[in-house]
Amino acid sequence: MGNALVLNKDFKIVMSNSMVKGKQDVLTLWQHKIFRLLISQIKPSDKGLETYTCKITDLAKYLGMKPKSMYGDINELTDKLMQAFIKINTGGIGNRESWLKINLISSCSCNNGILTIRLNDDVKPFVLQQKGFYTQYEIGSILNFKSVYAIRFYEILLSDFKASFFSRNRHKFEYSIEQLRQLMGCEDKLLKFSQFKEKCIGKAIFEINNSDTSEFTLTAKYNKNGRAVKGVSFILLGRSECFLPCDDYYNIIKTSIEWNESWDEPDAPI
Repeated sequence: MGNALVLNKDFKIVMSNSMVKGKQDVLTLWQHKIFRLLISQIKPSDKGLETYTCKITDLAKYLGMKPKSMYGDINELTDKLMQAFIKINTGGIGNRESWLKINLISSCSCNNGILTIRLNDDVKPFVLQQKGFYTQYEIGSILNFKSVYAIRFYEILLSDFKASFFSRNRHKFEYSIEQLRQLMGCEDKLLKFSQFKEKCIGKAIFEINNSDTSEFTLTAKYNKNGRAVKGVSFILLGRSECFLPCDDYYNIIKTSIEWNESWDEPDAPI
């Protein structure tokens, strides 16, 4: 039968950084959330994965969907979830020749309004008993996000933020546009940079900064080579720093990184 899914917003998602930074563009918003909900059920002492069951009406309410809509969409949603995969780079930074593709779900069924679902065992090395470089956050941090890009930016930048916690420059992280497109699944869409900036980067920043549950706020600087934007630098401030007076906020940034006035305001949509 399986264990009952516990729909607790305080449960933690724990994933290896290699999975966090894997290519996940085949997932829709609801698939991202359901996949992470399953991960949040894993306990630190678990040595294997379990099968879980849940009423579709309860799941819909938890995810912020209309129950009638989810009943109608559950067959298509689970079809696509069964096909979804993550592509993980196994060859190090800059090596595109070595990778691993993992299907996320091994089985799911629906019977009289009860969904039964199980993670693929191939996911185990990336979510069970993590040590070293991994990312952890409460699932409630992402449930209100209405954009896949907000979820992806949130956990990718959180992995950077926590990995560099003891670094003097821990507030600043840089990505090329090529890297961001790959991580966001935008290699073949939003091809004009203005579209990519507005609908992907800007939307994610706005959602994260306006979330009451985010662990950080962020702002962005667009790095140009001539007229072309080649990369983006992000500044992150942890939750305790976010609520400092504005002058203190900027003093933290200025003492941590090289500052200039071209940085966007942290609370303004791009």
